[in-house]
Amino acid sequence: MSYLSALRVSLNEKLLQLEESLESNLPHLLDASPYSFLDDAEILPPKLVFDLLEKIRVDLKAVDSMITPTRFKLVEMGMLHYKCAALNTAVVLNVAQAIESFGGEAQLCDLAMKCDVNEHKLGRILRTLTGEFVFVECSPDRFKNSRHSIALLSPGARSFISFITDLGMKCANGIPGDMVNPDTKHSFSDRTAPFCKMVSKNDQTFAEYMGDPKNAEMVALGNEGIVGWLNGLTRASLINDYPWEALGDAKVIDLGCGMGDSGIDVLKKFPRLSWVYQDLPSVIDNLKENFPDQLQPRVRDGQISFVVQDYFQSNVSDGDVWYMRGVLHEYDDNEALEVLKHLAVAMRRTPNSIMIINEVLNCSPFILPETSIAPPSEHIPSDQSCLPSTGNTMTWSTFSLFGGKERSLEEYEGLLNSAGFTVSKLYRFRTFTVMLECVLSSQSK
Repeated sequence: MSYLSALRVSLNEKLLQLEESLESNLPHLLDASPYSFLDDAEILPPKLVFDLLEKIRVDLKAVDSMITPTRFKLVEMGMLHYKCAALNTAVVLNVAQAIESFGGEAQLCDLAMKCDVNEHKLGRILRTLTGEFVFVECSPDRFKNSRHSIALLSPGARSFISFITDLGMKCANGIPGDMVNPDTKHSFSDRTAPFCKMVSKNDQTFAEYMGDPKNAEMVALGNEGIVGWLNGLTRASLINDYPWEALGDAKVIDLGCGMGDSGIDVLKKFPRLSWVYQDLPSVIDNLKENFPDQLQPRVRDGQISFVVQDYFQSNVSDGDVWYMRGVLHEYDDNEALEVLKHLAVAMRRTPNSIMIINEVLNCSPFILPETSIAPPSEHIPSDQSCLPSTGNTMTWSTFSLFGGKERSLEEYEGLLNSAGFTVSKLYRFRTFTVMLECVLSSQSK
């Protein structure tokens, strides 16, 4: 059997399985409405369906790469930033809303007049996006929203795209230089991140830049687009793919809690848990000031508390579960090891306590043996995040902005073993993040 035939058979089988699993709730593409089964961030498809979707997408990419001439493949990849720019232009002009204001379809000339832009240029922007099924040209020079473009009515989605195409594209251009510069090639510091050379250009780190009042507009985009929208893409899986309920009335220490949003959502669904938010003084003060009214009675009862804690120092709290979301990826191995060693000391005070780490893993989209003609969907490693290509892109985004070191499972296991921990279980979420559940190595024997 040829490789093309293997891909055809694989896709046919998997698409039939998907149709059977979805029954009458089949996806649509051109209608200007969300397909809630996949597009509602609060709804998780069953694991079987989620895995099928991932495998189908991988095999479709293989078919596309197989039938695309190499010169065109490289041209298309090299010019992806223009697609990003086209998408951001549609966001800045709010084209999706403009189309809706005309009743759901609009002539190009009318859209150009409403957006106050050149008709010819706007047509090129829209046709760049219709090739990705973001907007639809339903007749010559007449456009409507698609399932994907209608999502651009969301302020959170628009803020994310503007934020990531502005800062993100600038930082991405600094990655090649970072990789070869002797002063930065082995560094994971926020002081040497591409952001510092490509955006701030005055040695300001990302955190310092975002703390500068003159950058308030970018801060607002980040808060709405990253915290408010992007984080929501992983929230349902965080709540539903880890067995929080099995923790009962455990006391959770939320180390480096930041804005506290993940803990807030967990607490709303699992009210038996006790929760200790830990971070630096300014972060804790801001969290206390903006903490939801719904949870204030549990604060007054002592079930929820706030503790000022530098995680590079001995920890003052005791707990059953030590929770870190997006903490360790901010540091190189030596700094991360320092954080973990302080945690190990604290955890020894509470027998049978556990640590849970919510991160994106560095992944291999697939590993293809030379002798295999099986489709790539049959060679996706299982000991890593789902959606590996999305996860890998996300890790470069975070590195280029504020440095840090994303790791594979194997790298995390080595780091954790050095600090006296053992990974006892890997929870693969139905998104691009995972949860590593860890115990002290002395407990695992």
